Amino acid sequence: MKKIMAMMVCAVLCCALLAGCGGSDKPTESAAVPANDAAAGNAAAAAAPAAPSSKYTFSFNGVEIAANAEMAPLAETLGEPIDYFESESCAYQGLDKVYTYSGVIIRTYPADGKDYVLTVELKDDTVTTKEGVYIGASKDDVTAAYGAPTSETDTAISYVDGDCTLSFMLADGKVTDITYAADTD
Repeated sequence: MKKIMAMMVCAVLCCALLAGCGGSDKPTESAAVPANDAAAGNAAAAAAPAAPSSKYTFSFNGVEIAANAEMAPLAETLGEPIDYFESESCAYQGLDKVYTYSGVIIRTYPADGKDYVLTVELKDDTVTTKEGVYIGASKDDVTAAYGAPTSETDTAISYVDGDCTLSFMLADGKVTDITYAADTD
C-alpha cells in the first residue's frame, strides 16, 4: 500500500511539473519562436546577451524596440501595458513576461537578473513595421519592402539579420501576423 501511495504522489508531482510548462497564451497563428532546449536556455540565462544587433527593429510610440534589448527601460518609456502576464520560464531560469499594448505583444526572457525582448508581435492593422508593412498587407507588399526573403513557404516569409528573425505569417496571400524574434543562442 505504501508503494502504491508513493507511486501516486510521484505521478501527481510529475503531472504538476509538466503542466507548468505545457500551456501557452500565445495565439496559434503566431510565428514560432526559435526553439531552445533547456540546456541552451540555461546557458543563455547564465550571461546577459550581447547588445542588440539587427537592422530589423520595431518603432512603437516613438520607442525603438530591438530583439534582445533590455526590457526595463523600454517598459518605463512605453508606460503601463493594457495587460501584463508572467509565468515561470520553461526554457530559462526565472520568469517569462508578456506585455500587451494596443496592437503589440512583447514577450521577454530572463538572463543575468534582467529581462530581454524575445519577441515583438504585431497583432492588428493599427501598427506597421518601419517599412510600412501591416496585418492585411499582401505578400507582394512584404517583398517590395524587404526584398528577397531568407526563407519562404506558402504560409510564411522570414528575414534574418544579426540577432533577429522578422517573420510574416500568411493566409490567402495576406499577412496575418508579424513577429520580430530574438536569436538567443
